[in-house]
Amino acid sequence: MTKQKIVQSVSHKTPDARQASEDHLACLPQTFLARGARTPFTSKSLRYARVAVGKSGRAMVNLPGLAGGLGTYELPLDTLREVFDLSVHDRMLFDLLLALETVRPDTVLERARAVAVTGVGGVELARISATRDREEKSSRELGQLAVLHQALLQLGGAAVQDMKREELLTMEGQIRARKALNRFSSGHKVANDTIIDSLGEWSKMSAPVGLALDGCQGPLRVLAGGLKKFAVDIEEWANSEQSDFRFMAGRISSATKATYDHAMQQVNQVDGWNNELGKVLTDWERAKKDIAKMIDHLWWLLDGWQELIDLWHRRPINDRVRQREIIEEVASFTPVLPIDEISVEEQQFWIDVRVNQMLWAGELRKLGSGEIDADMVDRLERFRRQSA
Repeated sequence: MTKQKIVQSVSHKTPDARQASEDHLACLPQTFLARGARTPFTSKSLRYARVAVGKSGRAMVNLPGLAGGLGTYELPLDTLREVFDLSVHDRMLFDLLLALETVRPDTVLERARAVAVTGVGGVELARISATRDREEKSSRELGQLAVLHQALLQLGGAAVQDMKREELLTMEGQIRARKALNRFSSGHKVANDTIIDSLGEWSKMSAPVGLALDGCQGPLRVLAGGLKKFAVDIEEWANSEQSDFRFMAGRISSATKATYDHAMQQVNQVDGWNNELGKVLTDWERAKKDIAKMIDHLWWLLDGWQELIDLWHRRPINDRVRQREIIEEVASFTPVLPIDEISVEEQQFWIDVRVNQMLWAGELRKLGSGEIDADMVDRLERFRRQSA
């Protein structure tokens, strides 16, 4: 049996381009859960892998373009170590993922950062992860303070409109703020301590988005803004390119913009709540549920984009050949939005994106998981027999 036939004997999740045209929505995931959470393994065989929940409720690894194939293949997560030769980094990440009760983009990112900062994935990965941890911690702390200051200006009345954010760090400023908020709490028959506790909880829950203020932007807001710049950069790059690469770049840019539009709808809703903190505090149970849902939605929407943006940012400025290879890679692994996320009017666009990705995959055997060696062929064959 050839390598390709053995690989195809593993559960094949995505139909080929011809099948996709017959059942046009079959090439798109139904939900974000079906698309899976991006798992940043470093082993070549597992590039762009995602972990999703299978039909039986078992955690599965989705592998796009395994051995240069056109589809997405899935394996049970707990068999990964048996089938693939994992790096030290990937073994550590694999063990942490197995321990998760639910696999979500934010929890995967947290575990991936914990592994990366140890240095087992290389100095550069450790440096980037540590830097982002520091930046996010700083924006989170400033953002929480800014939310409290914003609430004070909105609810505290004329007596505190001259207060600066920094004053909340002093004992005198905190006493002044508590007195001002006491007027609001008395008017709405809510304990002052409850108001302050709720504001603190709100600021923590909304921290991944943060505020549109310098130093207070959360990682999801930053990433959403990065999508917009990424789309512009790709468009500018494509202006001097030949038609095939210009077409790929156009697909990347359009998909990036579409994802940005969906993400900003959620960001704007969070901003709407932050601009009306009185409603947050007087309808706290509803607001708490809404913000949790919005933040979770944003994590799924933006999952997988940071790696592609980072790949483009690291491109060699004077090496046009390498830049084209990166465009091919990004075009082939751009995250597609699931059916549940898009409108009927958007479906054809995302179908076109996905079908083109499958067609390009045949030309990109060096990307994705790459070639598989004889030992892996044997392991896949054993897995096929056990699963039969």
